[in-house]
Amino acid sequence: MVTAKRARSNTVGDAHTNPASDEVIEIPKPKSVATILRLAAETHPDVLGKIDNAIHVIQERERKRVVNFDHLSSSVWKEINITYRSMRGGQQYDIAFDVAQSVVETIQSITRQCGPLTNPQTRLNGLSVLRKIGKTIALSSTDTLGHEVQKTFQYDASLVEGMLDILWNMEEEEIEAIRNDASAPNSLLSKLEELEVLSRDYCIHPGFEQVLSTLDGAGDENDEDGEDDEIDENDENDENEEDLEEIHE
Repeated sequence: MVTAKRARSNTVGDAHTNPASDEVIEIPKPKSVATILRLAAETHPDVLGKIDNAIHVIQERERKRVVNFDHLSSSVWKEINITYRSMRGGQQYDIAFDVAQSVVETIQSITRQCGPLTNPQTRLNGLSVLRKIGKTIALSSTDTLGHEVQKTFQYDASLVEGMLDILWNMEEEEIEAIRNDASAPNSLLSKLEELEVLSRDYCIHPGFEQVLSTLDGAGDENDEDGEDDEIDENDENDENEEDLEEIHE
């Protein structure tokens, strides 16, 4: 009686096995995906409709989502003032570049999340937290690390660029609301004016005056003298409102 031999298990692999799908089709880059979708939409109207619907859903979801960035402000303050304070001056000096880059990356991350399609409250939150980070940089120069981080922002304009990006993404009504709230105690505008003074005193955040001129709607260097007068008045009303005290170690 002839019996069929049992198939031997493949213990060494088989050169002719079917590869995984992700090995057959290389995942394209986002730019390539956009090109593929555009070409498909041009050829097939039904594809265009589905893409439009998907984009609409994503945009609506993003508009409804409010992001709070306060934890990032606290993180920056802690990294500059607490995390490395037990180190000697030389050790703090060695780590200062990495800490400064971490702060820059945090600023850029916040800015990216405050685009034109985001919720208006998210943009306001982002601008407010960038202001807090800017103040932390100004007031954290009592040791080697804080001083070196501050020196980085004497030429690095990441904070100003981030603030301007957020303001440019705002609707006119959002800008107007910030201006109209200027007379309120501890208003965002008065705090930004305070930061402009600190920026000049410590020679940091180059170009910060552009933030105030953008909020003012002037965008004209001829108005800077008038802005300086307003800054001096508001500075007295907002004496060292200390965000650092709100942050628990």
